[in-house]
Amino acid sequence: MAAMLSTTTIGFPRIGNQRQLKFAMESYFKGDSGEAELLAVAHKVQSDAWALQKAAGIAVIGLDGTLYDQVLDTITWLGAIPPRFKHLSGLQRYYAMARGGAALDMSKFFDTNYHYLVPELGPDVLGPATAAGAPLQPDFSGPLDKLARGQAVVGRERAVPILIGPVTFVSLSRGCELPLDQAVARLLPTYCALLQQLAAAGAPEVQLHEPVLATSEGAGMRAEFETAYAQMAQAAGSVPLHLVTYYDDLGAAYPWAVQLPVAAVTLDFLGPPGAAVPSQTLALLQQHGFPADKRLGAGVVDGRSVWKDDGTAVALLRALLDTGAVSSDRLVVTSSAPLQHLPYDLGLELEAPKTPEAEPHLPPALAARLGFAKQKVEEIVSVARLAASPAAAAAAAGHGAVVQLQRLQQGKGVEDHTADIPAEWFSRPKPYDVRREQQLQLPAFPTTTIGSFPQTAEVRRLRQQLKSGRLTQAEYEGLIAGHIAHAVGVQEALGIDVLVHGEAERTDMVEYFGMQLGGMLFTRAGWVQSYGSRCVRPPLVVDDITYRGPMTCWEYKVASAYTRKPVKGMLTGPVTILNWSFPRKDISRAAQAMQLGLALRQEVAALEAAGCTIIQVDDPALREGLPLKRERWASYLSWAVDAFRLCTGVAAAGTQVVTHLCYSDFQDILPAIDRMDADVLTIENSRSDNAMMAALAAAGYGRDIGPGVYDVHSPVVPSVEFIKSRIRSFVDSGILSGRYDRIWVNPDCGLKTRGWPETIAALRNMVEAAAQARAELQLAGGAAVAPVAGGVEAAGKGAALGAAAGTSRCVDCCH
Repeated sequence: MAAMLSTTTIGFPRIGNQRQLKFAMESYFKGDSGEAELLAVAHKVQSDAWALQKAAGIAVIGLDGTLYDQVLDTITWLGAIPPRFKHLSGLQRYYAMARGGAALDMSKFFDTNYHYLVPELGPDVLGPATAAGAPLQPDFSGPLDKLARGQAVVGRERAVPILIGPVTFVSLSRGCELPLDQAVARLLPTYCALLQQLAAAGAPEVQLHEPVLATSEGAGMRAEFETAYAQMAQAAGSVPLHLVTYYDDLGAAYPWAVQLPVAAVTLDFLGPPGAAVPSQTLALLQQHGFPADKRLGAGVVDGRSVWKDDGTAVALLRALLDTGAVSSDRLVVTSSAPLQHLPYDLGLELEAPKTPEAEPHLPPALAARLGFAKQKVEEIVSVARLAASPAAAAAAAGHGAVVQLQRLQQGKGVEDHTADIPAEWFSRPKPYDVRREQQLQLPAFPTTTIGSFPQTAEVRRLRQQLKSGRLTQAEYEGLIAGHIAHAVGVQEALGIDVLVHGEAERTDMVEYFGMQLGGMLFTRAGWVQSYGSRCVRPPLVVDDITYRGPMTCWEYKVASAYTRKPVKGMLTGPVTILNWSFPRKDISRAAQAMQLGLALRQEVAALEAAGCTIIQVDDPALREGLPLKRERWASYLSWAVDAFRLCTGVAAAGTQVVTHLCYSDFQDILPAIDRMDADVLTIENSRSDNAMMAALAAAGYGRDIGPGVYDVHSPVVPSVEFIKSRIRSFVDSGILSGRYDRIWVNPDCGLKTRGWPETIAALRNMVEAAAQARAELQLAGGAAVAPVAGGVEAAGKGAALGAAAGTSRCVDCCH
């Protein structure tokens, strides 16, 4: 038996242990620093991460690291650049694609809370269907430079490039008119050319990440994978290819995927956190075996959970060895998914100063059960050593059983008392068509915002002063009330119809509630990259979730005192809180979602008691929580939508319930969205070219809709005419049969990342665009509040509105 199994990593946090890359990016965006300063920080962050993995004893290190997003990096080195960016170059072009006025769309990366930039692979990028090749202009300087720097840090034999595989890359894209096999074929010459250059530069192997294999669709991509990997293996020559999959088991794709012409295959043996169906990877291997000529990368250390291994990893490794399908010299230990989804280092959390700012601190017994990315790397090495010895493995398994028992004892029978929730709690008191007439009545194209306003340095300073004890709670609330008054005053002056309090008191839409609910704890140093420079601190679910008292009523009352206009109560929904937290592993996610639904239900009731008649319950993470296997969707959507309905079912018929969905492909779960039974649905829309609007219209969606009219992630202020063109496109879609009072005008998302000058300018143009659209509707013969009309009448009014404004269709908003 070997002294230790081999080890590798497949990804690591990219922002730095102190979020250095975040701050460097933001400084660069503001013009306070240049390209050289940004690159120096980025390279230092990457070098430190690689050196940490080397020091821990990892044998082969995946060279993770990006200036914004790994999919955007792939777009760049492939040269798959949409024409609107080709007049730019270097970082200017890179960041224009990420956050410019014509930026690429963003979406969630499989079932995670990480946002990626969506590739556009239309004819202007890949070439027309009749062309022999693609008009790509590849630039391999990025991956080649990263390899050279990685070799200098960890050595040539340990530094392994990471590439997103071609089939996954095409699967993540939009706008491609070619069949999958042809689109992949257009990219293969560029992939092969890069592999040849990486081989010439001394790469010991190349990781090709293909998480699409873990989806239901992946099982039907056999021909594309076999063709692509045959060509790439030939191009790579003597350099081994390492196929890496994660986020779930391979299911029906397993038998042929492990036979692809690669030297190693990494598989996820754990699956998503809290999955109702355990990973089937071990069973698949036992049933079908594993090729004798390949190394098996065993993803047995949980890459998506902060909970320390409880003995499962070693037990899985021993079970693998006991099958006889893989020998110890061909078994490689790694994480179940890239560690980018975890905070950097638990040590930073525990070593922070014990000041009032540190409260609530992590209890020692809890901290002993946690592991962030650095600890997971150490865990990979530890379990690789333990699993190599049967005696040590047995001892580790015994210890794990004790840890698991302690976990199970922490629960309080939650499965039983969530099962006893009365059925009527999951429904509103009246159907939408009846209750909508009792709710807020507004003119055509009513205006609002999604919730948050700019988080200024002054607001952040007030929070720090409260935490450090330099401000009392009363002093802090008095100052925050001033910021709420300012946000309300701005909205009043702009003429917005339905106001928000601005969320000056909130750091993050999930963290804020996690800090106030029983059973959840938050960290001080547990930052995770959401996208680009945006980082979040997911709460930890450590016990049964309970309601401690009102969480948002004070802010609502303060805002309402400054206006006679309606003010929205602002909540984050139960599924989003759960999916953007680190859940418990001893009870199901469904049970935890019901606990959150019960707690938030009490907050809805508290807001109503405070006089609130319009309550927004944002659940944007509904779609991202879908299992990667379609056969598991129905079960997930059942409890996820039930949790939302449990939260909102307490609202009176006259209370308008709003929800917000963003940055995911929601078109394939429209029945679930309809079953949420929200009175108003607001959606991210400006980067997706009305795709969701078209789907909703085609499905006959009949409730209020608020499609985003401009992109809040871009600093560009949209013009009045641009926003008006968006409104015209909504009318032309025929949705809501001419009920223009139920087509809301709002930004894509919250405005916390924007500055006040651009926020005011953009909202001023938004309100003016809505006012002009109302006036043009009246000139065209429509009514400010149109009666319910049939499809023909609605289509005629839509065309008339377009004609009055000079066009009957929206221009391409992304260009």
